Amino acid sequence: MRQKSYKMFIPPYTHSNKFNSSRFRCLLLVLLLSIVMGACRKEVEKERLTSYYGNSYTEIFEAFWNGMNTNYVFWNIETVNWDNMYKTYKPRFEYLDQQKNDPKAAQLAAQYIVDMTKDLADSHLSVTFNGIANLVIAGYPFQSNTFHPSSIRHQLRGDRGPISRKTFDLVIPKYYLTNAEHGTDGGNFHMNLGIIPRNNKKILYLEYSSFQLQGQYYTANNTTKPVKPVLDKFFQYTKDPSIDGLIIDLRGNPGGSVSDLDFLIGRLITEPVHISYTRTKNGNGRLDFTPWVKGYVHPQPGSAKFTKPIAVLVDNYSVSMSEMTSIAVKAIFPKSKIVGEQTWGGTGQIPFSDVKYLGGQFVAANFVQVYCAGVEFRDKNLVSYENKGVTPDLPIAYDTTAIKNNIDVQLNKGIEYVISQ
Repeated sequence: MRQKSYKMFIPPYTHSNKFNSSRFRCLLLVLLLSIVMGACRKEVEKERLTSYYGNSYTEIFEAFWNGMNTNYVFWNIETVNWDNMYKTYKPRFEYLDQQKNDPKAAQLAAQYIVDMTKDLADSHLSVTFNGIANLVIAGYPFQSNTFHPSSIRHQLRGDRGPISRKTFDLVIPKYYLTNAEHGTDGGNFHMNLGIIPRNNKKILYLEYSSFQLQGQYYTANNTTKPVKPVLDKFFQYTKDPSIDGLIIDLRGNPGGSVSDLDFLIGRLITEPVHISYTRTKNGNGRLDFTPWVKGYVHPQPGSAKFTKPIAVLVDNYSVSMSEMTSIAVKAIFPKSKIVGEQTWGGTGQIPFSDVKYLGGQFVAANFVQVYCAGVEFRDKNLVSYENKGVTPDLPIAYDTTAIKNNIDVQLNKGIEYVISQ
């Protein structure tokens, strides 16, 4: 059902106000949690598309095509031929200018932009139009003002739905954990901690529903079950010599702040460890990139080296910081395995501020707002996971039948690995 606050498309011939940026940000938060990029880089003068009016469908096309050509950071791995897109779709937008009074013209323009972007690799990419669009993707109609290509691809390939919070908040604490503790912000964020006793061993278990631990959830104490005491207990447990291993459960976790790498994993190391490379755009050319910059996880005050085995649980809905955390754990700890299913494949980072970055989001001619990664991420071997995901060391599918009997086969696989070391 169409929300009353949404309007139909604003024709490019009618000058109007710019996008409502707050509404756009809210839509993006519903779509996928943004990543906050905390790394510092040398400030450069921003010379890229931001937001301006277009007087025709042809100008909308030029603004969009050039905006993507300049700001998109994955052209070096992209399979889509962007030059062919120009040759194919510019005549179609020019034809729309000849049909400017046709009420379907704006809908066709939106469909063309969707067709141009549907196969692009950036898993954070979304395009938001200035009105509701009736779109067709792979023969299936849907109505929305926002199109997120990666989500559609996952739906079309038949991925199962996300694991229910009931599994994490009720089943695992009741049937697997002793000394179970729960923290919440009073909204959508939940954290579970406890000890799994198995074969005379004590396995530490931690699960949390998103990444904003340091900057948001750790400092918020406005609920009856705040997060800070749970995390403090986790940090204590990691130094406890009676703990025989650790399971970090990132299934269904859509990501968040990159600073949580230091905040969480940095508690388990005593010296900086190189785990990745990043780069961004440094010019308007399609392949104008900065040199690769090494990324590190840094120890935190009071940290202690963790030498016990670690299993990281992931699934199809582990995205962004969940994937980067999995990669970091593998790079740092010799006794670590990734367990579960192929992850989502969205490791591009969203800069905290566009001022320092030439790549990233932009508005094209007041018709479409583009949200995309501004920083390319690769592991320490320069392997890219964008639109591919992280392959688990110990693959095992989530069993929706077994969980009805309170058996979590993926968690069992992680436990099996830890106790075998």
